[in-house]
Amino acid sequence: IIACDYSFKKTLAFTAGAEAMGKELESKGQPFLFRNNGNGTFKNITNEAGLFKSVFAMGSSFGDIDNDGWLDMFFGTGNPNFDSLIPNRMFRNNGGKGFNEVTRSARVGSLQKGHSVAFADLDNDGDQDIYMDLGGAYEGDAFPSALYMNPGQNKNNWISINLEGVQSNNAAIGSRLKLSVMEDGKMRYIYRDVNSGGSFGSAPFRREIGIGAATVINELEIKWHGSGLVQKFKNIKPNQFVKITEGSNAVNTVNIKKLTFKKLGTTSHHHMAMK
Repeated sequence: IIACDYSFKKTLAFTAGAEAMGKELESKGQPFLFRNNGNGTFKNITNEAGLFKSVFAMGSSFGDIDNDGWLDMFFGTGNPNFDSLIPNRMFRNNGGKGFNEVTRSARVGSLQKGHSVAFADLDNDGDQDIYMDLGGAYEGDAFPSALYMNPGQNKNNWISINLEGVQSNNAAIGSRLKLSVMEDGKMRYIYRDVNSGGSFGSAPFRREIGIGAATVINELEIKWHGSGLVQKFKNIKPNQFVKITEGSNAVNTVNIKKLTFKKLGTTSHHHMAMK
């Protein structure tokens, strides 16, 4: 199960991947997306969101592969049954209205059984890469893990934010960020929580946030978990790494060196591509 505010309604939706484990299921291994109604109840919107697909998910996670600010999702189709052979599948968020499958164009549809999925800017170039644990439960189904490097999809802008708690916990886990940006002449709000991801999925505490075509972050609001302190910062430039300490009024730029990963031996190292 993974949860996120995929449509930015300030409420968390969650998706659950059904895994067959060798048993016949009516769902045929499809995921389920439940939209938060904001009143303690959820609505199943799997079909209307374009997710009526067979995935038999073992692991999954949310991330923003094109820095448009909308969270995409990647499923590791790790059903251990040898009869199950389904590519790992990626779905791009269509502006909070639903999801379009981009597995083929992103070149991430390996047939090896996917398990844990991690989205992170591993090479510090401003876009999120993907690391996936591959290989089935049986000895004859083993396979090396895969690292998918994001070559950059467009000219969308981004910000990478590292929070340091003082009264809150040091990693600021549970704190919430709200970014206000102007895009296409309209004010837009982007929300993120500081956490490590969901079931068999992971993410760094450093929040890597795409803001689309916006050229400035008009306001960044942080609600620190634990202390309840709310801080607001104005007119932050994008395309940089910053650190903010709880209670401080400073947005400190952090200089982080870009990294280059080289293929060694049989390590699986691929480049994502999108159209």
